[in-house]
Amino acid sequence: MSAFRPEADTEYSRGGPGSEASRATLGAPSPATRIAVLCGGLLGSVLLLGAEFTPLLHVYSSARGTPLVKTIGTGSHHAYALIPLALLAAALTVGARVSGSRLALLSIGFLGLVALGIALIGDLPAAQSSGLLGHAGGTYVSAAAHPSVGLYLETLGGVVLLLTSAAGLLLAGSGAGGEADYHRTAVSTRRRSAS
Repeated sequence: MSAFRPEADTEYSRGGPGSEASRATLGAPSPATRIAVLCGGLLGSVLLLGAEFTPLLHVYSSARGTPLVKTIGTGSHHAYALIPLALLAAALTVGARVSGSRLALLSIGFLGLVALGIALIGDLPAAQSSGLLGHAGGTYVSAAAHPSVGLYLETLGGVVLLLTSAAGLLLAGSGAGGEADYHRTAVSTRRRSAS
């Protein structure tokens, strides 16, 4: 009596004609995910760029006849710091679209956090400040700052970049992890068929 050890079917162990295609796409971002990341990242970048050239706050006086005292631009308030952030976010977005890189998606989220930090820590307190303002003739009047469109645009741009990053990471999955899962499943299937 010969001991016959069952071997895995050659067709099964090497995979069928569709196995390479399924392995290549396992864990890879779908085209719809890549397009969504591209649109979200570019939208966030455009919002950040647009915010730099809009008013951040308006200062109103309580004196009669001169309610609007001053308008301060968003870019001039923080030395146009959002322009390099927006350009880098756009470049990373295109990179994430082309390569599906998780590092690029994480970087987009980090840039969104930085933009939110500039908006909420740097600009928001100034846009909600109040105090005394020197008036013509050496008198002082009370004045208060009120946020304008720039603050809302930069905040929205940061939020859009964060959401784009999170959605891209959640929907794309891990390309390397997907490949490892495929090989782990194939090895355990071979072991079961061998015993």
